[in-house]
This record gives sequence, structure tokens and C-alpha cells, in this order.
Amino acid sequence: MRRLSVLLSVSLAVLLGTHVSGYCQDDHGSRCETARRQTESSMQPFSRTRGEARKQALSTERSRSSGLSVEEELRALRSRVEQLELLSSSSAQPHGSVPASTDSVSEPIRRASYEESGEPSGLLPRFYVDYDKGFVLRPYDKEATPFELKTRMRMQFRYVGLQRDRKFWTDNAGVTHVISPRNDFEIERGRLEFSGFFFDPNLEYYINIDADTDDQHRAIFHDFWINYVFTDALTVYIGKAFVPGSRSWLDGSTRTHLADRSMATTFFRPDRSIGIWAIGEPIEDFHYRFMVGNGYNTTDLKPSQVDEQFVYSGSIWWEPLGSFGKGYADLEHREAPVVRIGTSFSYGSEKPQDTGDSFAEEKFARLSDGTRLIDSGALAPGVTVNSFDIYVWAIDAALKYQGWSANAEYYFRWLTDFGATGGAIPHTQLYTDGFYVDVGKMIVPHHLELVGRISLVDGFYGDSWEYAAGVNWYINGKHSNKLTFDIAILDGSPTRNSGPNFEAGMDGVLYRLQWQIAAY
Repeated sequence: MRRLSVLLSVSLAVLLGTHVSGYCQDDHGSRCETARRQTESSMQPFSRTRGEARKQALSTERSRSSGLSVEEELRALRSRVEQLELLSSSSAQPHGSVPASTDSVSEPIRRASYEESGEPSGLLPRFYVDYDKGFVLRPYDKEATPFELKTRMRMQFRYVGLQRDRKFWTDNAGVTHVISPRNDFEIERGRLEFSGFFFDPNLEYYINIDADTDDQHRAIFHDFWINYVFTDALTVYIGKAFVPGSRSWLDGSTRTHLADRSMATTFFRPDRSIGIWAIGEPIEDFHYRFMVGNGYNTTDLKPSQVDEQFVYSGSIWWEPLGSFGKGYADLEHREAPVVRIGTSFSYGSEKPQDTGDSFAEEKFARLSDGTRLIDSGALAPGVTVNSFDIYVWAIDAALKYQGWSANAEYYFRWLTDFGATGGAIPHTQLYTDGFYVDVGKMIVPHHLELVGRISLVDGFYGDSWEYAAGVNWYINGKHSNKLTFDIAILDGSPTRNSGPNFEAGMDGVLYRLQWQIAAY
């Protein structure tokens, strides 16, 4: 009880001092100095009385304790004082700010603790909890305690409906496929993300765990990297992430204009891969991203499924009128226009191993009608393609101005250097091109947007078109709480991907209603 009395007495003095100091910070001048003198005067007899009681209590408790030194007693007392100070000061701090010391007691204690041992004392708090587009554990001093952890989540809950114009589709190899009907709910992207830094504030990490109900309900490491920030012009990464072969692909799935990316983007873009890459802004508003990775599309593959050839990919873009920001929509309702222009390029040589699932990496490539390139008979009866080179070039442009937004990307793809068994093939090269264009208009600034989109894939084996329109309701004025409804008319589909719900050979009307909720 005596120790509790001492703690409460000292704590009361600290709290009173904190409040006066906080008042002085907000109100400079004579009132501040007067308040300080009045407080000191009123506390003097109280301090003397409590000081004597404190000495007596400490002496008594030391005689009762088993081996506790004076230093340990003082250290415990300082820890309690510090906790009370933090509780007091947190109520006056703006949301998201770091609690600052506002009195003459806590900072000397904190400084002495660091200076004495060279590291934070275990009796003082090293971290505080905050919310900054996610749950954050942050250090008070990131140099002395270099570790930070941010946790956040995102989910896209989606209804998918398909009104089929046909039930079957026959590919160029003569194989007939069923076009599956859709009338169901799904969780398209259930994401749990962890990010922060460790050892050094410039040594950062990012982990993205993804779970889709249309992907066997599995949770996988979708992205995982460590990077070091040298300067604004150079940050080096190692791990797993996007192969940077398309602007629409790099922009991510969080801020798409409709429920998902276009048919053309889905057909031409690369996927994720493990490798090393660099990102930077060497000149103001001029950006780059270059990567060397395992392959053009090696996401979630095992070593026995990956060939011995690397993919080389890069993207550059320029924002000549200032920062373009993230995403497609003009949520900020910019009063001055901003534009972005860029280009991306990827090259990969697909030569499968002679062990394991030798064609796992090559399965992504399709003809312009949707036929898988490596299927037997895809290019000629009885002939199977077993190797090829792929080149993809894309150019892009985008605009935001007064609630209007426009985004476009044109794609060029060359498949060359074919290797085949079973006979000759009628091509030395296959060229396919395509594009997408979308336009959006905020009809209620920051909240309600109308969007239209068109995309095309055109090649030797036919063309496919997508005509889509929809509405976005940004419930909180951000992508973190967004309701999207869109309708897409598909005149053929040359691609298959569960993300945007495309199936090869699909003809008909695709409906999607999606709620995206995220701690962003």
C-alpha cells in the first residue's frame, strides 16, 4: 500500500505537470509562465510531504524485498510514470500522430535509459500501436528499435452471372469445350498483407497472402519480397512479384475501373515470378521498373515446372504535369489535368525441362481464338509445339481532369522460334495485337462514377471483342469501400483467367456485382 501511495503521488505530480506543459505549448505568452509558476508553487509543500513519504516507503520496501536494489526500484517507478504520461498525452494527440513528450520528466528518463545501456530499457515501452491504412506496430525511435509491422486486409466479394450465347466451343485443334454457366457468389481476392521494415528503416518487407474461393479455396503466398531503399532513384527488390510487362497489370486489382481488368490485358499481360528487380524515379516524375525473373508466367510453380530460361521485363513512364496518383478514376476531382504516358516490354524464351511437368510454364500462351499453343494440333494436325520465344510490347496513356478519366493501352505480341514434334508447322512467327480503352466520369464528385470500356484481341486465328459498362460507388470516397456493378458483352474470348471470370471461347453477357472492402 505504501508503494502504491508513492506511485500515485508521483504520478499525480507528473500528470499535473504534463497538462500545464501541454497548455504552455498551445498558448504562448504570460499566461503560460504564470500557470507554470502557480503550479510549481502549489506543488512545493505537496512535493516535500510526498518526498519524505516516498523516502520512508522506499526504505521500508527495500528492507522487505528480497534483493531489489535502489536502481531497480527507481527503474520500476520510472516505468510506471512513463506509462501514466503516455496515457495522459495520448488523449491530446491528433489521430495517427506519435505521442510526444510534453514535460521535463519523461525525456530525461528515456534519454538516460538509452545512454546507459546503448539500447532501450526493457522497462520502457519501445513501440506504440496506431492505425494508418492498417493496424501498425511502430517504434518510438526507429533507429534504436528498427522494426515496424503493418497488417491490413482486403476482400472482393463478388456475384458472377453469365448469360451464354452458346454452350460449347471448338478450338483450332478440333477439341470441343463446354462453356460453364455462372450464377454464384465468390470471394475473388481475400488478401492478408504484412509490411514494414527490420534491422534498418530502409530495409523493408512485404508479404501478401491470397485466398480465392475459385482457386480450390487455398491460401498462397501471392507476393513476398524484401527491398532496400538506396535513394528515390533506386530501390532494389528480391522475392516474388509482378513481371512489369503492362501498365494495367502493374496498377493492381484494387483500383480497377470496373470489377476487374479488361479482356485484352488478361490475354497479353505476364504474371508473377520470382526474381530480382529495381524501381526508381531518377528524374522528377519519370519512373522505371526493371526485372529479371524465372519466367513470363511462373506464379505458384515448383522448380521442376520452371525451365532454365529467365524473363527480362521493364516498364518506364512519365508524368509531365505532376503526380498522376494511383488508380484509374479521378477521385480527387483535379482542377488541373494530369497525364501519364509509358511503355513496357518483356522477352522470354520458353524451353521446357525434360523432367517433371515439363510444359507447366508454357501453358499460358494461347492463339487469338483461345486455343492453347502447346496443345497437340493447335497449329497443324498431329503437330505439338514444345518451345517458343515470346516478345510483348505495350504502350499506354492516361488522363485525369475534373472528374473525367481515360486510360488506354495497346499491345503487340510476337511468338517466334517454334520447336515442334510430329511434323512441320505453317508459321515461323505469330503476331497478335490488341488494346483496351476505358473512360470514366464522376457524376457525384468523390463518390459515384460511370465507366465504359472496350477491348480487342486480334490475330491470325480470329478476333474477340469486349464491350463493358458499369458504375462505381465509392462509399467512403476511396477504393477501400467500393461497390461496383458492370455488364460485359463478350464476342468470343481468347483467354482464360479466374480473376476477371473469363473462359476461353466465352460468348454472351457477363454480369458482376462486387463489394470491395479493405483496411487501406
